[in-house]
Amino acid sequence: MSPTLGDALEAMAGFPEMEPSDFVRRGLLVIAPHPDDESLGCGGLISDCRAAGLPVSILIISDGAGSHPGSVLFPPPVLAKLRQQEAIEAAAALSVGPSHVHFAGLPDRHVPMTGREAEQACDRIATLAAAADVVAVTWRHDPHGDHKASFALARAAARRVPGATLWEYPIWGLTLPPQLPLPGARPHGVRVRVANHLPAKRRAIAAHASQTTALIVDDPKGFRLTPDMLARFDTDWETFMECPL
Repeated sequence: MSPTLGDALEAMAGFPEMEPSDFVRRGLLVIAPHPDDESLGCGGLISDCRAAGLPVSILIISDGAGSHPGSVLFPPPVLAKLRQQEAIEAAAALSVGPSHVHFAGLPDRHVPMTGREAEQACDRIATLAAAADVVAVTWRHDPHGDHKASFALARAAARRVPGATLWEYPIWGLTLPPQLPLPGARPHGVRVRVANHLPAKRRAIAAHASQTTALIVDDPKGFRLTPDMLARFDTDWETFMECPL
């Protein structure tokens, strides 16, 4: 019988706990499909690495312009600019300066896995990964095309970088039905303790106001993170699954 999401979640709950200093030794690269994924899935780890003086780079893959397609006040170019600024402010809450926040600018909802733009993104990931021993990207089973594409790009890039390790952090996969079959074996990984950095993580998430509040008032069907979804990430640990290269 194929493993299910419930099996994966059970495995995650049993991952060994680890201190951030034992997880990241040299540097961290966080790859986020959209502005906010980095704060949700890795905000505590980012903050801890910076407190320890370790270098952290964040690469946002998509422009984030697709979250409110019905808005007239925030058409795609305006929304993309807003979300970029929110990402910079969120990173600042985690003690990451703007020069270490990078934007691939690929189209939200249409991040490619192949072609010239995908190859350019792989090159950029590989360049940034050279300064990191841990590269973190969204889980391959997250039910969003941009998340799957970001994982594929990160894995292709990490294979080019000697000494890099690739880890997956779950976002939307946590919302899937437990009985959903998942291809592959049960995951292996760690739960990194981040309790001391929850205040910084909360500030970072709140900086993404276009995704967490009613800031955009003219698109009632636009995307918004619900309190229940946010609560999934307001925990004393963050989950990372090992991805063999």
